[in-house]
Amino acid sequence: MRRRLLITYLSLLGVAVVAFLLPLSVTIASRENQGMFIDRVDDTTRFATVAGTWLRGGRLSTLQSEIAEYDRLYGIGVAVVLPDGVVRIASRAGIDPDAPLLRDEIRAALSGSRAQPAGVIWPWQDRPMVVAEPIGNSGAIDGAVVTVSPTDGLRTSIGQQWAVLAAIGLMLLAVGAALAIPIGRWFARPLNELDEVTHAISRGELTERVHDDVGPPELRRLASSFNIMAARLSALIDRQRGFISYASHQLRTPLASVRLRVENLADAAPPADAAEYRLVVDEVDRLSAIFEAVLTFARADTESAELTDIDAGAIADDRVVAWQAMADAAGVRLTRAGVDTAAARAAAQTLDQVLDVLVHNAIKNGGPGAAVQVVVGRDAGGVRIAVRDDGPGMTEEQMAQAMRPFWRHPDRGQAGAGLGLAIANALVTASGGTLRLRRSAAGGLDAGVWLAGAPARVTEPAE
Repeated sequence: MRRRLLITYLSLLGVAVVAFLLPLSVTIASRENQGMFIDRVDDTTRFATVAGTWLRGGRLSTLQSEIAEYDRLYGIGVAVVLPDGVVRIASRAGIDPDAPLLRDEIRAALSGSRAQPAGVIWPWQDRPMVVAEPIGNSGAIDGAVVTVSPTDGLRTSIGQQWAVLAAIGLMLLAVGAALAIPIGRWFARPLNELDEVTHAISRGELTERVHDDVGPPELRRLASSFNIMAARLSALIDRQRGFISYASHQLRTPLASVRLRVENLADAAPPADAAEYRLVVDEVDRLSAIFEAVLTFARADTESAELTDIDAGAIADDRVVAWQAMADAAGVRLTRAGVDTAAARAAAQTLDQVLDVLVHNAIKNGGPGAAVQVVVGRDAGGVRIAVRDDGPGMTEEQMAQAMRPFWRHPDRGQAGAGLGLAIANALVTASGGTLRLRRSAAGGLDAGVWLAGAPARVTEPAE
């Protein structure tokens, strides 16, 4: 979190520094070019004025000496070009009026136009600055004076000023980075702590809280609100657990007492009322079963599960053996398939209870002649245990509602509380797994449990 904040902060700071220094660098280059251009225009205009006087008098020797001395001192070439494009005098040899850099400037001057800036010369551009001024006025142009100035000094000056700006930019970034570390730590600490406490609460450590006295005011308010929410959640869970414990103690004894007293009335019940008597006993048993199922479901939703390594294959074998007698009595063929062993992570007794629910439902709903298969396999980094049957199955809408508490199939009149799948789903979820219902290949129901895998235990070879 802090690293991402630092990267974002420094990126924005870098963009801001570049956005500030880039226009300033362009301004510096333009200003330096403008200053040099004005100096060259002044010198070229003065030479053009002197050359006009001396051209009309035919005395150019003095001007020749002056521009030669000027070239020697400043390294700037000067040439006087006649209207026919011929160089009349020059401070050095090699000034060609037809050269690409000079041609357009000289033609503009011979047409009577004053010199105009030819654009910014950047430090990476090794070209001279050419300035041409007309000799005479717009009515009578006697020629043009052109100066060719080297730009080494100009480009060096711009580069030095840019280096200073770059140093300032790096200094700003360094200062920003130095400030970003404590700022990022101050800003990210409440978020990191909130993340850690959230994970702790999700693991069932309901007493964990976040410090609400550090960080920005907005995060302090968030931490305070989170602590209030966690406290209320903890109180609600404690209250629910207390209710479950209280109900467990307070209701089991009266129900057992009612069951016992009803059984004691068996001898006193007239034969004509035997059916009614049996109905009362069945309803008391059914009430007890519903009560136990409700308590199991409530505990599965509120109690944190401590995960352990289990062998899903061995548990599946045990449950198939345990339900084999009931399957035979119901005329259902119960088999086991898949891998023999599969290491998984789940709470103790979770898979046993879940398979009991799924196998019992498959036998009960499949009916005589049905086939039920318990399959164990490894899937997507975990273990999948499926109970498949070829019975009537469910529609998509029914499968979506089947794991809701107290839901029972509308077309089947079996007794029950409608909590079996809800309890199984709660137990699997508490172990970090998933329970999914779908149609089997045989047309019935495929109830699949996915649990996270565990490292397989390596057994030492016998000596």
